[in-house]
Amino acid sequence: MSQTPVPWGLTRMRPYAAGGVVAVPRLTPVIDPETQVAVVVDEQGRRVELGSHGTSTAGVTPTQTTADGNPGSPTDSDSTESYDQDQSND
Repeated sequence: MSQTPVPWGLTRMRPYAAGGVVAVPRLTPVIDPETQVAVVVDEQGRRVELGSHGTSTAGVTPTQTTADGNPGSPTDSDSTESYDQDQSND
């Protein structure tokens, strides 16, 4: 009967060092009744600002060329990558 070896990552695991645990305050997402926008509040009900987050878009546009009028001719293709990011209020 063969024994399955222990996965490599498990051989590197060790317990966390004592004293390294820090309490993280509880945050709750809620809907603001006036604006109907999601906001985050802390344990005392105070609004917490999480920073500004911009939006972005990315895409790949394929291009292909062929010799005009020759259906069996060789083709050449590539792609162009585009990336657009909105301004963030950091």
